[in-house]
Amino acid sequence: MKTSIYACFAIIIIFCSSCSKVIDVKLDDLASQIIIEGQVTNNKGPCKVTVTESLNFGENNNFPGRDDATVIIRDLSSNTAETLSSKGKGVYETSKLLGIAGHTYQLMVTLDSKMYTASSTIPLTAVKLERLYAKKFALDNDKVFMVPVFKDPSGKGNYYRIRQWVNDVPIKGSFTISDDAADGLTNNGQLFYSTAAADGNPLIKNGDTMTAELQCIDKDVYDYFRTLGTTIDQNAATPSNPLSNFTGGAMGVFNACRSVKLSSKATF
Repeated sequence: MKTSIYACFAIIIIFCSSCSKVIDVKLDDLASQIIIEGQVTNNKGPCKVTVTESLNFGENNNFPGRDDATVIIRDLSSNTAETLSSKGKGVYETSKLLGIAGHTYQLMVTLDSKMYTASSTIPLTAVKLERLYAKKFALDNDKVFMVPVFKDPSGKGNYYRIRQWVNDVPIKGSFTISDDAADGLTNNGQLFYSTAAADGNPLIKNGDTMTAELQCIDKDVYDYFRTLGTTIDQNAATPSNPLSNFTGGAMGVFNACRSVKLSSKATF
């Protein structure tokens, strides 16, 4: 009976992946590379950029931070720029930058006499998380997943990324959703994730505080997370290279997005 239940579960996950997909870091055997991850949102900062260097497959997964980079974020729409301050361990932060809907931002990182650049635009459309609740999985009532509810605006070309926390503990990976097949509809699907003990994700119990973040992202950022893949060995050290929006050969993504969070108590 258990075997058939989990087989059905796998079929459902495969079926749902055409519209939404859990993504995390896929690990592969690649040469050492620079990894840059940056984000600008419409919320109060600071905005952060991390600059690290990947390791070869089989080494530990503590990517060394690079504190010797020059990191600049430019608002191409207003022609203003800010040089970020190094906070150590490869982390760089802004002091005054605030993302504005409709503006395009460019991230420039200079390291070892090489420049890496990426651009991203904060979508104009604001989408509200209307509700967040817990729901038991229909084929296994011992498993509980979040259901975020939001309505996609009419007109195709909207892209979303969703992250989850349970009692402030993050669930690995995130979901990507496009409105190609659901334009103007209400999204209310369960956010399935691995509940196996080996994967270390928190389980949702009655009374827990659930938090979901809905990001409205542009197409290039959506393509990055859509192609990022799934973790196969979290103890290895070099991620594969999905469709990054960086030029210059760096891995990673620069994400200018609208972001909204909603928290609620799990009751079921």
